[in-house]
Amino acid sequence: MTGNINSINTHDELLQAYTTLFMFLGGSVSMPPEQSGLPHLCDNGLLRNLPVDSQNHHFLNASRLLKSPCLHKEHCRIAIGGNFTDLMSDASSSSAYPAASHWISSGVAPGEHHDRLCEIYHRYGYHREKICKLEADHLGIELLFLNLLLEKYLTEDDYQIKEMIRKDLLSFINDEMLRWLPLWAEKVSERSVTKCYTGISGLIIGSLEDVKEILGSQKFGL
Repeated sequence: MTGNINSINTHDELLQAYTTLFMFLGGSVSMPPEQSGLPHLCDNGLLRNLPVDSQNHHFLNASRLLKSPCLHKEHCRIAIGGNFTDLMSDASSSSAYPAASHWISSGVAPGEHHDRLCEIYHRYGYHREKICKLEADHLGIELLFLNLLLEKYLTEDDYQIKEMIRKDLLSFINDEMLRWLPLWAEKVSERSVTKCYTGISGLIIGSLEDVKEILGSQKFGL
Protein backbone atom coordinates (compact mmCIF):
# COMPACT_ATOMS: atom_id res chain seq x y z
CA MET A 1 0.00 0.00 0.00
CA THR A 2 1.41 3.37 -0.93
CA GLY A 3 0.98 6.45 1.16
CA ASN A 4 0.67 8.45 -2.06
CA ILE A 5 -3.08 7.80 -2.19
CA ASN A 6 -3.47 10.12 0.81
CA SER A 7 -1.11 12.74 -0.60
CA ILE A 8 -2.11 16.40 -0.91
CA ASN A 9 -1.32 15.99 -4.62
CA THR A 10 -3.99 14.80 -7.00
CA HIS A 11 -3.65 11.38 -8.60
CA ASP A 12 -2.84 13.02 -11.93
CA GLU A 13 -0.08 15.11 -10.33
CA LEU A 14 1.40 11.98 -8.78
CA LEU A 15 1.30 10.09 -12.07
CA GLN A 16 3.02 13.02 -13.79
CA ALA A 17 5.75 12.94 -11.15
CA TYR A 18 6.25 9.24 -11.75
CA THR A 19 6.79 9.88 -15.48
CA THR A 20 9.77 12.07 -14.52
CA LEU A 21 11.14 9.29 -12.35
CA PHE A 22 10.60 6.64 -15.03
CA MET A 23 12.56 8.72 -17.57
CA PHE A 24 15.56 8.75 -15.24
CA LEU A 25 15.21 5.05 -14.36
CA GLY A 26 14.86 4.03 -18.00
CA GLY A 27 18.04 5.84 -18.96
CA SER A 28 19.92 4.35 -16.03
CA VAL A 29 19.27 0.76 -17.11
CA SER A 30 19.73 1.43 -20.85
CA MET A 31 22.92 3.50 -21.04
CA PRO A 32 26.36 3.37 -19.44
CA PRO A 33 26.69 5.76 -16.49
CA GLU A 34 28.76 8.28 -18.44
CA GLN A 35 25.90 8.58 -20.92
CA SER A 36 22.97 8.47 -18.50
CA GLY A 37 24.61 11.00 -16.16
CA LEU A 38 24.12 8.77 -13.13
CA PRO A 39 27.44 9.67 -11.41
CA HIS A 40 26.66 13.39 -11.85
CA LEU A 41 23.21 12.93 -10.30
CA CYS A 42 24.73 11.06 -7.39
CA ASP A 43 27.51 13.60 -6.83
CA ASN A 44 25.05 16.50 -6.82
CA GLY A 45 22.68 14.85 -4.38
CA LEU A 46 19.80 14.78 -6.85
CA LEU A 47 18.92 11.22 -5.88
CA ARG A 48 18.21 12.53 -2.37
CA ASN A 49 15.39 14.67 -3.80
CA LEU A 50 13.18 12.30 -5.75
CA PRO A 51 10.08 13.80 -7.41
CA VAL A 52 7.75 11.59 -5.33
CA ASP A 53 7.55 10.11 -1.84
CA SER A 54 6.08 6.70 -1.18
CA GLN A 55 5.40 4.30 1.66
CA ASN A 56 5.81 1.30 -0.66
CA HIS A 57 8.44 -0.87 1.04
CA HIS A 58 10.47 -1.38 -2.17
CA PHE A 59 10.48 2.37 -2.78
CA LEU A 60 11.32 3.22 0.83
CA ASN A 61 14.26 0.79 1.03
CA ALA A 62 15.61 1.98 -2.31
CA SER A 63 15.28 5.68 -1.53
CA ARG A 64 17.00 5.24 1.84
CA LEU A 65 19.86 3.49 0.08
CA LEU A 66 20.20 6.19 -2.57
CA LYS A 67 19.98 8.97 -0.01
CA SER A 68 22.77 7.53 2.15
CA PRO A 69 26.09 9.39 1.79
CA CYS A 70 28.84 8.06 -0.47
CA LEU A 71 32.11 8.14 1.44
CA HIS A 72 34.37 7.32 -1.50
CA LYS A 73 32.98 9.25 -4.44
CA GLU A 74 35.89 8.80 -6.85
CA HIS A 75 35.97 5.07 -6.23
CA CYS A 76 32.21 4.91 -6.72
CA ARG A 77 32.42 6.74 -10.06
CA ILE A 78 34.87 4.13 -11.31
CA ALA A 79 33.01 1.17 -9.80
CA ILE A 80 29.62 2.12 -11.21
CA GLY A 81 30.84 1.89 -14.81
CA GLY A 82 32.15 -1.62 -14.29
CA ASN A 83 29.01 -2.52 -12.37
CA PHE A 84 26.79 -1.52 -15.29
CA THR A 85 28.89 -3.66 -17.65
CA ASP A 86 28.73 -6.66 -15.35
CA LEU A 87 24.99 -6.32 -14.75
CA MET A 88 23.24 -4.87 -17.78
CA SER A 89 25.26 -3.95 -20.84
CA ASP A 90 25.36 -7.20 -22.81
CA ALA A 91 22.63 -9.76 -23.41
CA SER A 92 25.01 -12.70 -23.52
CA SER A 93 27.50 -11.90 -20.77
CA SER A 94 25.86 -9.59 -18.20
CA SER A 95 24.36 -11.22 -15.12
CA ALA A 96 21.18 -9.09 -14.89
CA TYR A 97 20.43 -8.05 -18.46
CA PRO A 98 17.11 -6.16 -18.22
CA ALA A 99 14.93 -7.82 -20.85
CA ALA A 100 11.85 -9.91 -20.13
CA SER A 101 12.83 -12.88 -22.30
CA HIS A 102 15.94 -13.36 -20.15
CA TRP A 103 13.85 -13.89 -17.02
CA ILE A 104 10.58 -15.61 -17.83
CA SER A 105 9.10 -17.92 -20.40
CA SER A 106 5.98 -16.43 -21.92
CA GLY A 107 5.11 -19.72 -23.61
CA VAL A 108 6.16 -18.35 -27.01
CA ALA A 109 9.46 -17.81 -28.76
CA PRO A 110 11.22 -14.52 -27.87
CA GLY A 111 10.64 -13.22 -31.39
CA GLU A 112 6.90 -13.80 -31.11
CA HIS A 113 6.85 -12.13 -27.70
CA HIS A 114 8.62 -9.13 -29.24
CA ASP A 115 6.09 -9.03 -32.08
CA ARG A 116 3.19 -9.00 -29.60
CA LEU A 117 4.77 -6.12 -27.72
CA CYS A 118 5.34 -4.23 -30.96
CA GLU A 119 1.65 -4.62 -31.79
CA ILE A 120 0.59 -2.70 -28.71
CA TYR A 121 3.46 -0.25 -29.17
CA HIS A 122 2.34 0.53 -32.71
CA ARG A 123 -1.29 0.81 -31.65
CA TYR A 124 -0.29 3.80 -29.56
CA GLY A 125 2.10 5.23 -32.13
CA TYR A 126 5.26 4.10 -30.33
CA HIS A 127 8.08 3.11 -32.70
CA ARG A 128 11.70 2.44 -31.89
CA GLU A 129 14.25 4.27 -33.99
CA LYS A 130 16.01 2.08 -36.56
CA ILE A 131 19.32 2.76 -34.86
CA CYS A 132 17.98 1.43 -31.55
CA LYS A 133 19.55 -1.95 -30.79
CA LEU A 134 17.47 -2.68 -27.70
CA GLU A 135 14.90 -5.47 -27.88
CA ALA A 136 11.18 -4.73 -27.66
CA ASP A 137 11.08 -6.29 -24.18
CA HIS A 138 14.10 -4.38 -22.83
CA LEU A 139 13.29 -2.51 -19.64
CA GLY A 140 14.35 0.82 -21.10
CA ILE A 141 11.95 0.37 -24.02
CA GLU A 142 9.12 -0.77 -21.76
CA LEU A 143 9.57 2.18 -19.40
CA LEU A 144 9.48 4.63 -22.30
CA PHE A 145 6.28 3.04 -23.56
CA LEU A 146 4.80 3.17 -20.07
CA ASN A 147 5.55 6.88 -19.98
CA LEU A 148 3.90 7.40 -23.35
CA LEU A 149 0.75 5.64 -22.12
CA LEU A 150 0.73 7.67 -18.92
CA GLU A 151 1.01 10.92 -20.88
CA LYS A 152 -1.85 9.85 -23.15
CA TYR A 153 -3.91 8.89 -20.11
CA LEU A 154 -3.27 12.22 -18.39
CA THR A 155 -4.14 14.33 -21.43
CA GLU A 156 -7.15 12.38 -22.76
CA ASP A 157 -10.53 14.15 -22.35
CA ASP A 158 -12.79 11.38 -23.60
CA TYR A 159 -13.61 9.22 -20.56
CA GLN A 160 -14.21 6.06 -22.58
CA ILE A 161 -10.83 6.35 -24.30
CA LYS A 162 -9.24 7.26 -20.98
CA GLU A 163 -10.70 4.11 -19.45
CA MET A 164 -9.32 2.01 -22.31
CA ILE A 165 -5.84 3.48 -21.77
CA ARG A 166 -6.12 2.87 -18.02
CA LYS A 167 -6.91 -0.80 -18.61
CA ASP A 168 -4.02 -1.13 -21.07
CA LEU A 169 -1.68 0.48 -18.54
CA LEU A 170 -2.75 -1.93 -15.81
CA SER A 171 -2.42 -4.90 -18.16
CA PHE A 172 1.05 -3.79 -19.29
CA ILE A 173 2.25 -3.32 -15.72
CA ASN A 174 0.70 -6.53 -14.37
CA ASP A 175 0.97 -8.97 -17.27
CA GLU A 176 4.25 -7.78 -18.76
CA MET A 177 6.47 -5.77 -16.45
CA LEU A 178 5.75 -7.17 -12.99
CA ARG A 179 5.92 -10.73 -14.31
CA TRP A 180 9.70 -10.54 -14.66
CA LEU A 181 11.01 -7.44 -12.92
CA PRO A 182 10.95 -8.83 -9.35
CA LEU A 183 13.29 -11.66 -10.47
CA TRP A 184 15.52 -9.17 -12.22
CA ALA A 185 15.61 -6.79 -9.23
CA GLU A 186 16.52 -9.68 -6.92
CA LYS A 187 19.47 -10.58 -9.14
CA VAL A 188 20.58 -6.94 -9.34
CA SER A 189 20.56 -6.67 -5.54
CA GLU A 190 22.49 -9.92 -5.28
CA ARG A 191 25.19 -9.04 -7.83
CA SER A 192 25.52 -5.26 -7.60
CA VAL A 193 28.68 -3.91 -5.99
CA THR A 194 27.29 -0.37 -5.82
CA LYS A 195 24.21 0.97 -4.08
CA CYS A 196 23.06 2.80 -7.21
CA TYR A 197 21.78 -0.15 -9.20
CA THR A 198 20.30 -1.88 -6.17
CA GLY A 199 18.44 1.35 -5.41
CA ILE A 200 17.37 1.86 -9.01
CA SER A 201 15.92 -1.65 -9.27
CA GLY A 202 13.96 -1.11 -6.04
CA LEU A 203 12.64 2.24 -7.23
CA ILE A 204 11.39 0.65 -10.43
CA ILE A 205 9.43 -2.07 -8.60
CA GLY A 206 8.04 0.34 -6.00
CA SER A 207 7.06 2.96 -8.58
CA LEU A 208 5.27 0.42 -10.75
CA GLU A 209 3.33 -0.87 -7.76
CA ASP A 210 2.39 2.70 -6.80
CA VAL A 211 1.22 3.57 -10.30
CA LYS A 212 -0.77 0.33 -10.43
CA GLU A 213 -2.50 1.23 -7.19
CA ILE A 214 -3.32 4.77 -8.30
CA LEU A 215 -4.72 3.56 -11.62
CA GLY A 216 -6.65 0.78 -9.90
CA SER A 217 -8.53 3.36 -7.83
CA GLN A 218 -9.76 5.25 -10.91
CA LYS A 219 -12.50 4.19 -13.34
CA PHE A 220 -14.00 6.17 -16.20
CA GLY A 221 -16.60 5.73 -18.88
CA LEU A 222 -18.92 3.65 -16.67
